Amino acid sequence: MAEREYRRLTRAKNRSLFALVSASRSSLWLGKDHVLQIDSSGYTESYKRFHFRDIQALAMCATQTWLYLAVVFAALASLFALVAIVGGGPVVGGIFGGIAGVFALCLIFDLIAGPTAKCYLRTAVQTETLFSIKRLRAARRVFEALRPLIRNAQGELKADSQPANVQDQPIPPIILEVPRPSAEPSAKASTSAPGKEQS
Repeated sequence: MAEREYRRLTRAKNRSLFALVSASRSSLWLGKDHVLQIDSSGYTESYKRFHFRDIQALAMCATQTWLYLAVVFAALASLFALVAIVGGGPVVGGIFGGIAGVFALCLIFDLIAGPTAKCYLRTAVQTETLFSIKRLRAARRVFEALRPLIRNAQGELKADSQPANVQDQPIPPIILEVPRPSAEPSAKASTSAPGKEQS
C-alpha cells in the first residue's frame, strides 16, 4: 500500500470563529518537507506550501474570545430557559427549553475546548495567519509536532559556531507564545556611595 503523501494536522474550520456556517474554510496538512494550508471558498481552493527550511517562527497568542462566547451562550441559554418556564403551556416550554439546551451545550463545549488563540507562521517573505488553529490547546499540539521537523530540516545552531556571514545561515525556528506574563522585580537605585555599607 502506497504511503499517504499528506497527513491532516487540523480539520477544515471557518476562517472566522463567530461564523457558524461559512463558505470560507481553512485546514492544515503535513507533507514530507513542508506544511500545506488549504483555503476553500465555495467552489475554489487555494494552496500554500511552507517548507520546513523556510519557516523562521511559529507564534501563538491567547485571546479572550472564548470568554465572550461563553457569556453569549450563557445569556441566550438563560433567556430561552426563562421563556420556557414563564411562557406557559407545554408546547412553548418544550420548544424554548430545547433551544435553551442547545445553547447550554454550546457553552459546555466552549469551556471544554479551552482558551482561544491566534496563530501565525512566519517566513522570510510573509507572515501567514493559521486560521484553522483557533484554540490554544490545539496550537500547542500542532507546534510541538512541527518543532522537530523544522529543526531537522534547518539543523541546530551550535553555540560555539560563528559563521562568517550570518545572513547566509539558516535561522533556527522559534516558537513564541505571547503574551507571556513578566514577573521580574523592578530594580531600585542605590544611593549609597561605592565601597560603603548602609547602616
